[in-house]
Amino acid sequence: MGRVKQTLIFLLSGIFVAAAVFAFVIFCSSDMRATYACGSVLLLLAGMLAGKRPTTTWLDMIVLCLPLEVVFGMTAVPQLHPVWPDLILWPAAAALGFYLGRPRSTGIVAICGFGALVAISTWYCVRYLPVRIADSLSHYQDSIAPAFKLIPLSGTDVPISPVSGKILVVDFFATWCAPCIAELPELSAARAELRNRPDVRFVVVGGDAGRDTPEKLRAFAEKRHLDLPLAFDQGGTAQNAFGYSGFPTLIVIDRAGHIRLVHQGYNASETGFRKNLIQLLRTL
Repeated sequence: MGRVKQTLIFLLSGIFVAAAVFAFVIFCSSDMRATYACGSVLLLLAGMLAGKRPTTTWLDMIVLCLPLEVVFGMTAVPQLHPVWPDLILWPAAAALGFYLGRPRSTGIVAICGFGALVAISTWYCVRYLPVRIADSLSHYQDSIAPAFKLIPLSGTDVPISPVSGKILVVDFFATWCAPCIAELPELSAARAELRNRPDVRFVVVGGDAGRDTPEKLRAFAEKRHLDLPLAFDQGGTAQNAFGYSGFPTLIVIDRAGHIRLVHQGYNASETGFRKNLIQLLRTL
């Protein structure tokens, strides 16, 4: 019974860690770098506490990591494939913590292990994630854009369809979509940086998915002081014409009416989002 009780304690501890990580994502930041750091710190500390118990085994460490591994592997990884190394680095952090917590741990080994984890984590968050997430979300192409027409919501100077000789950036979003909201400041900044390019036009497009209405969209834009042109896609017909349904979905249409970029989703760990978008628009 003692062995079973201890396993249950570690399982509950693992559930607590998983809940804390996902609470961090929901209420603090969806940045995958911050998510990784949060999980690593929690598992490292949990491993250190576990290492102080003389009856703790490596099996307990597996049980401790299991809830976060399963939930993250089933939810985040299928949507953002580049974050799969989290499933390896998190158990490594727990194992290091377990070793550090052991009374007989060797100082030099502990220092080397901690230094290696910090070095790998730094490379992962600074060099790997921003580039790989950008590659996974951005799809460059050269195909003819379908015909569509939007309903303007924020005045008269709102692009509602492609115009020959003009570049159009269309962002399909929803007021209840957290990544959509996080992406808007980047789009506003990109538009401001290209303010001397009247041939480049932006439009943020809401629809009736999730019970959004034109009134909700106008209230959302007013509350957040949104300075981007706003339009409505009744019944999602425009987005469906492109063959996409998720939010946010950003589409760049060139002067000849060809789709040059489809960017599906958004995550703050894609640090080059604005730079890459502006660079593309300047080459069209």
